[in-house]
Amino acid sequence: MKGLFIRFVVVAALAAGVAVTLPEAWRGLELAVAAEKDPAKFADMQLKGFNAEAATREIEAALKAGDAELAASFVALAGDRAIALPPELLAKVEQANSTSEVTKRGIYNFAHGFVTGEPNDVSGFAGAATGDLLVFGDVRDIVREGSRWFRGMESDPLIVGLAAAGLAVTGATYFTWGSAAPARIGATLLKVARRTGRLSAKLADDVVVLLKASKTGRVSAALTDVAQIQRRAGTRVALESMRHANNVGDLAKAGVLAEKKGKSALAIFKTLGRGAIAVGAGALAITGWVVGAASSLLFFAIAAVSFVATLLRWLWPSRLAEPNPPRSGRFVRAIRWMFEPFRAGPASTSR
Repeated sequence: MKGLFIRFVVVAALAAGVAVTLPEAWRGLELAVAAEKDPAKFADMQLKGFNAEAATREIEAALKAGDAELAASFVALAGDRAIALPPELLAKVEQANSTSEVTKRGIYNFAHGFVTGEPNDVSGFAGAATGDLLVFGDVRDIVREGSRWFRGMESDPLIVGLAAAGLAVTGATYFTWGSAAPARIGATLLKVARRTGRLSAKLADDVVVLLKASKTGRVSAALTDVAQIQRRAGTRVALESMRHANNVGDLAKAGVLAEKKGKSALAIFKTLGRGAIAVGAGALAITGWVVGAASSLLFFAIAAVSFVATLLRWLWPSRLAEPNPPRSGRFVRAIRWMFEPFRAGPASTSR
């Protein structure tokens, strides 16, 4: 009886372990699949804890920092998730993004982007892109990096490669009446990300390898992905995508996220970082939950079989080991009677 009780306790404990680990393991597998197949769903699954309090806090912080675009993105994210926000807060965001304010910022940012090639918003990017389309930007970058090399300083092979590719793409853009424009815009964005420190080292290395290998098809596809992100969700989302992407494949995922989330994509990147497009560090936790759930299920099955076997031996003690078994209670006899047909051997035939 003592052994039966111990086995029951073990089975109950393992069942509790299965109940805890299995849902987490299943959610982890869903996250892993969504990260590869549907980045928008992947982001939604991770934003379940995003509530009105978090949205209000982020919007107020963005307004305090003078970042009207980020504040508007968090308002859009709250709207996507049916989160109600205070009317006075919405009025502040609307005022910060009013036409007059945007116009004043846009004039300065356009000129700054044209001259330096380092924009922070749509107006600044328009200036940088105009400079590149007029060849000024690419020539400026080649001269800048060439002068660094001439002075014995380290030049940036990525900027040089993109500028050279940009000159070729610019010619193709004019020649094809604009059909190569997305790749031209993508090249400009990639250079901007590099100069402003928003291009991840892994993505930069991946692009350099592709350029050196003359894999123009993959480079052109990556540049087009970046341009599509900028068109669908804005310049800052494109830059954030390149900050968190490890390879050109991540840019394609970011493109899907930008297409489905639009204005709220910037807030999603601000909240999740690289987690917006990849499992990242959470992969280790997912692996742990999956291994834990599999182990719990295995040991639960073993313990359950052992418990059932012990229970059956207790209900029907071996008559060889115990010639005169004690009389059992009515409940035990009833259970034995119920299982008796399963234990009965073949009926004997009389001659």
